[in-house]
Amino acid sequence: MKNISLIINAVLALGLGVLYILHFSSDKGPDGKEASNGMTPSSELKVAYVNIDSILLKYKLSVELNEALVGKQSNMKSRLEKEGREFEKDAQIFQDKVQRGIFLTQQRAEEAQQQLMQRQQELQQLEYEYSNQLAAEQQKMNVQLFDSISNFINDFNKPEKYQVILGHSLGGNMLYGSEQLNITQEVIMGLNERYTNKK
Repeated sequence: MKNISLIINAVLALGLGVLYILHFSSDKGPDGKEASNGMTPSSELKVAYVNIDSILLKYKLSVELNEALVGKQSNMKSRLEKEGREFEKDAQIFQDKVQRGIFLTQQRAEEAQQQLMQRQQELQQLEYEYSNQLAAEQQKMNVQLFDSISNFINDFNKPEKYQVILGHSLGGNMLYGSEQLNITQEVIMGLNERYTNKK
């Protein structure tokens, strides 16, 4: 009786081993059909990349937005420099008056000094406001460019030519990409053509 139980257990273990081997060595799913991960065995993952730095330099919309931002920055800088020169001139006049004793009273000298300090604070506030305005403009420009490029890439990749399109930039995560996968020039040409046609 004990021998029969050992024989039955051995046969069951052997049968389980055979089933295990057959199940995991087959490409068939539980329904008997070929198992699939969404790709046929002969297909490969199609990947491409674009150089973001090149797009920002050569995409007409990017160039125009950047020129407009640089123009605003230049105007703000000119105004700040002009205000700064006027303040320095008035501060120097104040110093000269103090040294020569031109002020009639101490109170008048203190009032003039207070006015200069207030102007200095206003200049600092103006510089802070300009800096915030430029940062907001830069952010708005970045969002506009990202949307434009992303929408174009979605249209460009229909029907799906690539499963993955990476963005490469200096200091980015992609350390190497074969030039055969580089579609930057195609994308720049397409972006500029679309932008020109929309004008």
